[in-house]
Amino acid sequence: MTTNSARCAFLRSYHLPVILEHYPRLVRAMQGIAMLSGVEAAACIRDFKAGQRWSSQPVNRYGGTHKVAIDAWKYRRAIVPHRGDAL
Repeated sequence: MTTNSARCAFLRSYHLPVILEHYPRLVRAMQGIAMLSGVEAAACIRDFKAGQRWSSQPVNRYGGTHKVAIDAWKYRRAIVPHRGDAL
C-alpha cells in the first residue's frame, strides 16, 4: 500500500461524529454555504481530507468538496472578527 492510499484509507475511516465534534465551526459554515446537513458536511470534510473531489449529491451540485471547503473557509474568515481589528 502506498503512502497516499494508506492516508486515504485512514481518512475515510474517520467516524462522522468525531468530525462533527472537532470541526463545529467549519460544519456550520458548510451548512450555511451549501445547505448541507451536519452529516453531509462531515462527510465532505472527510472526503476533502482524503483527496476526493466528489462526495454526496448536494456537495456535487455545489461544485465538489474543494469548492465547498474553500467557500466555507472564506465565509468563516469574513464573519469572524480578527484580533487587532477595530470594532
